[in-house]
Amino acid sequence: MLKWLISFCLLSLTFHAFSQGDKKQPSDKEQLEFRDVAGELRCPTCTGLSVLESDAGFSVQIKDQVKVLMDDGKEKEEILDFFVDRYGPWILREPPKSGFNLVAWAFPFAVLIIGPIVVWFAVWRKKVVVDTGGLRSDDAIVEEMRRRLSDMKRGDA
Repeated sequence: MLKWLISFCLLSLTFHAFSQGDKKQPSDKEQLEFRDVAGELRCPTCTGLSVLESDAGFSVQIKDQVKVLMDDGKEKEEILDFFVDRYGPWILREPPKSGFNLVAWAFPFAVLIIGPIVVWFAVWRKKVVVDTGGLRSDDAIVEEMRRRLSDMKRGDA
């Protein structure tokens, strides 16, 4: 009985080893496509990581789903659309460049262009004339001296 049990275990291990060897290894192109798609999806449980960078359970499930969809012959956009339909646009690491999300792309550029102009006008309008308390600038003193000299020359001539 023990011989039969050992023979059965060895036979099943051999069968398992042969079945593992039949798996198709992904090509370099397929690996790059997988990395591209998984890199564009946000990890739902991690902060600031893509699904590709994360080892969280939910990210592993998403990576497995990406592999299944790629094996089914789906293109990158179809896979991303699948996840957007399922989880919403927040699953993408970059907001789509259309519709209301266009504001998220345009706002930083608008601030960079309009911001300095607004600041300049705000500072320009706030110019304050300071009372000098009777003190004059060097230019004002020199101008007064020139005026008096010209008056003196006209009076002597």
